[in-house]
Amino acid sequence: MQPIQVRSKQQQRRWQTADGAGALPAAAPLRSWLLESGSLTARIRRSREHFALELLGETVEPADPEDLRLLGSTDSSLHVRRVRLSSHGVHLVFACTLIPPQTLARHQWLANLGSQPLGDALAGQQQVSRTPFEFASIDQLDPLFADAVQGTDIAPDTLWARRSRFAVQDDPILVYEVFLPGVAHPGNV
Repeated sequence: MQPIQVRSKQQQRRWQTADGAGALPAAAPLRSWLLESGSLTARIRRSREHFALELLGETVEPADPEDLRLLGSTDSSLHVRRVRLSSHGVHLVFACTLIPPQTLARHQWLANLGSQPLGDALAGQQQVSRTPFEFASIDQLDPLFADAVQGTDIAPDTLWARRSRFAVQDDPILVYEVFLPGVAHPGNV
């Protein structure tokens, strides 16, 4: 048996805006989550009790050229924060935040979020903007998919993801959010 070959980001993801053909799933509940323009944390708290944020890790990692392009950065590494949002023990959303060194230097609080949701922290800041979302269906060969399901028993063929860039006083942050199967089940509105 041959090992599974993981593809690079550029090989598997086809990011599209919401108006692109096939950019969003047909299922209305999942589509609603993907199009949520407000805080996902706030929506989970409104719809379900027992919200939990699990900090999966924070590291400095080599930068992917596509991420650098989106961030407008030339750095060789980025600060990477991975979290999973859950309710009643059901995993709902995996998020990966990429922060360039110059953003981190100007906004050191980003390195000290711990179990605080990024959305909550950004809500307390001035001059925060967000680009429109881009969407992609990702499969098991995608490194983002692997990160999203690591340490769980979740085993779908594909997952839906979105990405957007925040600017905090013109300093960029890139956020990837992967929507896990539990998010679209009844009671997770």
